[in-house]
Amino acid sequence: MTEAEWLMATDQIPMMEFLEGRVSDRKVRLFFCWLARQLPGLMADDISRRGVEAAEQYADGFLCDQDREAERLLVQDRVERLVTEECFELAMIVRESKLCLSQHPNWFRFSPGWGLSPHTPHIIRDIFGNPFRPITFCQSWQTSTAITIAQGMYVSRDLSAMPILADALQDAGCYNDDILTHLRAPNATHVRGCWALDLVLGKE
Repeated sequence: MTEAEWLMATDQIPMMEFLEGRVSDRKVRLFFCWLARQLPGLMADDISRRGVEAAEQYADGFLCDQDREAERLLVQDRVERLVTEECFELAMIVRESKLCLSQHPNWFRFSPGWGLSPHTPHIIRDIFGNPFRPITFCQSWQTSTAITIAQGMYVSRDLSAMPILADALQDAGCYNDDILTHLRAPNATHVRGCWALDLVLGKE
């Protein structure tokens, strides 16, 4: 895959195949969790929703292996009773200790109705950025103001303050066009794991 193909891609399957082995497990886990949150049948169930939330906590290092396993056992029976196959398959993947595509190479194809949403490639680019243009983030840009804004958005899931974060970074001396343009993009959809927000928070 070339950089031009990445930027214009409308099919997430080759995008994720290209990323395999190039990105952190955390990023992949958060992408899977975002997908899980798009399934009303999964998120309407309290226990299975708790499983997705636990997977997010595990991705960020707030849940140890033992606690993650306890959550997995808690939702095991409930997941198997979900009425739709796509909910079952995705929940099974989210609960895995390893969310590697090599273990589940065909998961996108379980249900074309939700897995192949035209919106998903935009989310992939929001989470993983442009793998052809790695960005060096200067520590001097991580001012207390920038970190406070970024942490607030990350915890609350309300990412509407991205332009304000861009202003704080610019005030700190950041003039990286890729970062500032991404944060200020009008009508952009940002999710937990956004590459620019992660840079400010020091997350991989």
